[in-house]
Amino acid sequence: MTESKHNGLPITPTFMDDKQAGNCQEDDECSVKHYESGFCEKSPDLCCVRGTLTFSLRYDFIHRVLMVHVIRANGIPAENSEPYVKLCLLPERRNQYKTRIFKNCSDPECNEMFSFDVSHANLSSRMLQFTVYNFVRFTRHGLVGNVILRDLFEKSELSTWTEHTMQIIGTPGKDDFGDLLVYLSYSIADRKLYVTVSKAYNLRPMDITDPYVKIEQIYQRRRVKARKTSIKRANLNPVYHECLEFDLPLNEIEGTNLLVRVMDWDRIGHDDLLGCCIIGNNSPMPEGRKQWMDCFKDLTINAICDDSDRQPVGTWYSILDEVPEEFRKEIDQLSHKDNYEQLIERNRKIVVECVNVQAVEIDDAEVMRRNEGIFEMYFDYENSSRLYI
Repeated sequence: MTESKHNGLPITPTFMDDKQAGNCQEDDECSVKHYESGFCEKSPDLCCVRGTLTFSLRYDFIHRVLMVHVIRANGIPAENSEPYVKLCLLPERRNQYKTRIFKNCSDPECNEMFSFDVSHANLSSRMLQFTVYNFVRFTRHGLVGNVILRDLFEKSELSTWTEHTMQIIGTPGKDDFGDLLVYLSYSIADRKLYVTVSKAYNLRPMDITDPYVKIEQIYQRRRVKARKTSIKRANLNPVYHECLEFDLPLNEIEGTNLLVRVMDWDRIGHDDLLGCCIIGNNSPMPEGRKQWMDCFKDLTINAICDDSDRQPVGTWYSILDEVPEEFRKEIDQLSHKDNYEQLIERNRKIVVECVNVQAVEIDDAEVMRRNEGIFEMYFDYENSSRLYI
């Protein structure tokens, strides 16, 4: 593969695999509307400047790639001592890149090159997003702010290198934990609610983030049913397009809410919460109440059982960092049980194999702590290979 260079730095064109193109056109249109509504550029009253980012752009007509040279960042707040930059070309997020992490530095000299495979004709509909993070070991990385370049042809046709210096915009008092696109559809004939988890965007980084979405159907503050998506390995912008089905009689619509939690799967310990949203009449989120009302607004008890004209209702959610207080008590009780069951399942095989391999002298009952769970192990001395948990 041919490589081009700028300032001595190699640029390798990146080509997207069609099999990885999970984003349908409708979802990309929703993404654009979401950003145009103010997601990327918060209102001036809520924004604050957290430094500047300098970068340059050029379009390579030979290789049909947009080349991005991340030059430097300046004036990043001192509390964010280990910054790095992620970048993507919206609305598609198939290719995302990030710079290296800069230790103890508020003015990092990046000098790193990236390239996006895109035709010159399509550049006018694209937005270039830079997200600056602060690396934090063993927990979610801190969000410093965003830089959005909407009109790529604003200053140049990109035939030559064009340098930009833009402010890094953050939101004081409100941290950004990512966004989730969810569709609702109700079948009158089957009395079923179909929840399609489409995609998540810009989830907060962990050391290794393996996200999945868990949806719990809550009726009159009691959990009726829970469903979850598949796990996407090492992905902060997972695409699911998975439909989860819930039984929902007409007379229970009013008292039902959906707790949607984005979780980080953990092989050993308990799964961590990345963010959540509530959908239903009792949702503390305006978009959660509106989507629920829009999904059921045409329903009546005597409605004709014809679902052919009903369209799914899609909504982007800026997910919350924790479960709201009014839902927390019930969920904490369920989470304790879920974590205990998960720990038993994950450790059962390991513990049994250890007992079979090595004989040890213990009391009739021994309490063994594994992570946050407590396991009582009873040994059958007549058959030392048997273990009761």
